Amino acid sequence: MERVKYGRNSTRNMNIDLRNQIIIVIAGAFFFMPFLGRVHLFDWDEANFAEASREMIVSKNYMQVQIDYKPFWEKPPLFFWLQTLSMKAFGVNEFSARFVNALFGIFTLLIVYRIGRKLFDAWFGMFWAMAFLGSFLPHFFYKSGIIDPVFNLFIFLGVYFLSEAMWGERNRRLLPYFLSGIFIGLATLAKGPAAVIIITLCGFTYWASKRFVRIISIRQIIVFFGAVCLVSSLWYGLETILHGPWFVMEFVKYQAHLFTRGEAGHGRPFYFHPVVLLFGCFPASFLAIRMLFGSKKFSGKQAFFTNWMAILFWVDLVLFSIVKTKTVLYSSLTYFPITYLAVGFICSVKQGTIAWNKFYTIAITAFGLLVAAVIAVFPVVMRHPAWLAVLTKDKFALACLQYPMHWSFYEVLIGIGYGAMLVASFILAFKKKFTGAFSVLFLSTALCLQIFMIDMVPKMDLIAGGGPVEFYKSLCGKDCYVHSLFKSYVDLFYSQKLPGGNPESRNSEWLLKGSIDKPVYFVCRISKADNYRGKYGLIELKNEYGFVYFKREASKTNEEVPAK
Repeated sequence: MERVKYGRNSTRNMNIDLRNQIIIVIAGAFFFMPFLGRVHLFDWDEANFAEASREMIVSKNYMQVQIDYKPFWEKPPLFFWLQTLSMKAFGVNEFSARFVNALFGIFTLLIVYRIGRKLFDAWFGMFWAMAFLGSFLPHFFYKSGIIDPVFNLFIFLGVYFLSEAMWGERNRRLLPYFLSGIFIGLATLAKGPAAVIIITLCGFTYWASKRFVRIISIRQIIVFFGAVCLVSSLWYGLETILHGPWFVMEFVKYQAHLFTRGEAGHGRPFYFHPVVLLFGCFPASFLAIRMLFGSKKFSGKQAFFTNWMAILFWVDLVLFSIVKTKTVLYSSLTYFPITYLAVGFICSVKQGTIAWNKFYTIAITAFGLLVAAVIAVFPVVMRHPAWLAVLTKDKFALACLQYPMHWSFYEVLIGIGYGAMLVASFILAFKKKFTGAFSVLFLSTALCLQIFMIDMVPKMDLIAGGGPVEFYKSLCGKDCYVHSLFKSYVDLFYSQKLPGGNPESRNSEWLLKGSIDKPVYFVCRISKADNYRGKYGLIELKNEYGFVYFKREASKTNEEVPAK
């Protein structure tokens, strides 16, 4: 890989830069696009968001997000608009639900390359893109159908342009503040006011680091927040004008609820996010640690932006460690600073300003080989589900493991191959061939994840919930009600529920004991099946691989309500 300084105008350097960007687009398409539709949508978020987009198309209501044709307060509509466009192009399916993020994954790789090239050189930009491709959670992120890849890219661009605005004499310009506000406004349309909170906290932290001297004028603040309001009013304002303030007000109340009280099932300890990021963003996270704790190996604008990346990391980590609701996705914005700081560390090692020592080799090799061993052993264990019976007494999990699935001993080679590449990487590092060493580390991780996603994840998906999905699909278009007796959005999406019908059809109690006007099909987990067997006039259709399927005929009433 040739090192190309940004700003040189030679035709040769322009050609190298164009070549690098073409390579990035091809690599992004190769890793993010194939087999997007091979795995069913996961409960809850993927199925939930895809269902909201499907209902937009069916109801033709593109202003108010709905689930089960009821108002859905959790998210604004920008992501669903993008997903709707994808569904109109590719059909209502898993591929179209995930295509938006695959596309944004390619955009992300190009953007971090260009920013890295501008701040350092093309070598740095290429490695930043490789760090995204070759780290666990960032790689999986862009193969999903969730909002956060879109939301995070907009926030990152908002932070980037804010840092550009505050660098040196440029802080007198208004354009970077305006661009920052535009992207934060888009982030607000994608997921809500958390975007404004995050960038405000980043700005305040930077201000505090400057001992509260004046760093921004009133005019610049007005330009920034004016741009935020201008973009966000495309929904918040227009929705209020068209339908009154009630929908937006309920949305704002729900966002406040998430920050203060949390969501049932998402309570986690304070240390949840640090642990997830350390092990989930391997290997970038292991490489970034030194840079996170104040290693000053750069100068000028490089040091300035590095400081902003550290601020973004700590703000996001602390903020979402404090809030009551904690999921893996909430700390995903830190993938940008983690991968940046990891490459900053590699750059410093290559330049000799940081010494590569045994601690890095032992830590990364040990964890990497542990992961490789787990991947290698996994198909062997899955061939003998009885071995897992000693680890859990969960009736549902044990029943799911009985799903007939062929696991080949050849799949062991995935983990063995990854382990071999890790060893090769650190042999190169020992020989001080750092460009080759870290290229092998990131690319072998990306390739291992790709093969794992293509070969093993579809099998795991079928074991965990393939039966209900096929059952819901079989009922698509039939004049009946379909209802899951556990929290799920898969039943709505795969049964392709239409609007209308009895409004009580959303009520489990009415479906179980009310005077229903059409047949109802139920799915429950085997661990809860005894709450329903022999009750409410239910006919048990089948009991298969962890799930029990019931039917209730129309015009029958019962008195009991199942214990929750």
